[in-house]
Amino acid sequence: MAGRLFHYNTLGTLMKGGFDGTFSFNEVLENAGIGIGTVDQLDGELVVLDQHGYCFDVEGQIHEVRPEETTPYAAVIDFVPENKQALAKGINKDTLEETLANQFSSKNVFQAVKIHGTFNKIKCRSVEKQEKPYPDLVDVAKDQAEFTAENITGTLVGIYTPKLFGTISATGFHLHFISDDHSFGGHVLAFDIDNPTVEWQTVDTVEQKFPTENETFMDTDFDYSSVLSDIDKSE
Repeated sequence: MAGRLFHYNTLGTLMKGGFDGTFSFNEVLENAGIGIGTVDQLDGELVVLDQHGYCFDVEGQIHEVRPEETTPYAAVIDFVPENKQALAKGINKDTLEETLANQFSSKNVFQAVKIHGTFNKIKCRSVEKQEKPYPDLVDVAKDQAEFTAENITGTLVGIYTPKLFGTISATGFHLHFISDDHSFGGHVLAFDIDNPTVEWQTVDTVEQKFPTENETFMDTDFDYSSVLSDIDKSE
């Protein structure tokens, strides 16, 4: 069954310093099987799994987000996988993404993805909490903290975005990770995994919500001229 992706704000706005949390996790997590995003003031990387949100900060610490906490950007879906497949032993991020994309019913629509397995090695990142005046995300990413784990079992969740929607979300795969013991995670940079189990769901509806009650968002004339190249550098 094709699914409905709920998208709060756009990655393009986040790229241009829209870091204020303007939407509560009480609403984000209501129908969220899996998802990705961040938290207020860009204070970590968000992983949503089974209607729970987990934030990994720049120190590598994790906390479960509270309902009253807020987000400037999130993409979540009530995940009901249409497809499930076991992939080959010893597959890296680039090869897995290429293999999976070739299995999609179409590369012109969003796809929600969940991958579980034991990772020989995985590298993740997080970023530091930001203070106003906010910089562009491409500048924040220059000082990102990177973490590596080996022989760790966990879950990748994420969204595949077609090129047509490249300013809403990062084109291609945008994946976040959480280990089974909730000790490690973040935005995924690279990995090598043995015998992953891959599930995915085609998205036929996108609900796009904007922060219309936030004066900064409504009144700021964001300069989007470089947003696509900035996303490539940051994501």
